[in-house]
Amino acid sequence: MKNAPLALLILATTLSHATAALAQTETTDAGKSEYDSHCSICHGDAKGNGVFGDSLKAVPPDLTLLARNNRGVFPADRVSRVIDGRVEIASHGPRDMPVWGRRYAAEAAQHFVDFPYAQETYIRARVLRLVEYLNRIQQK
Repeated sequence: MKNAPLALLILATTLSHATAALAQTETTDAGKSEYDSHCSICHGDAKGNGVFGDSLKAVPPDLTLLARNNRGVFPADRVSRVIDGRVEIASHGPRDMPVWGRRYAAEAAQHFVDFPYAQETYIRARVLRLVEYLNRIQQK
């Protein structure tokens, strides 16, 4: 019985930390974070109005209109291939956009130096975060 207050304190602290961790996980938007750190510099708020947009040869597209411009269906596969960029898409025209598949591969190689990992799975997960986020921000 002497340890009951200590046990309650430990339980309350543990529950508090678990609740805080769960709340942080629920509020983290991996796709938006990925977009903000890699895409917004050119695409801005996804409407093609990024800081570097004016210095590019082609104006970045409005990424909120991808579904509307594809008869109401979000072109997830095409968007994924454009982001990844390791496969040339003839209809895409000149490639001003970075080849994120190669950049993610290089980033992973530096991060996982002595740790085995599935490179294609890592790249695909990063690309899918972006695709899922772009799907969510489509204008109706």
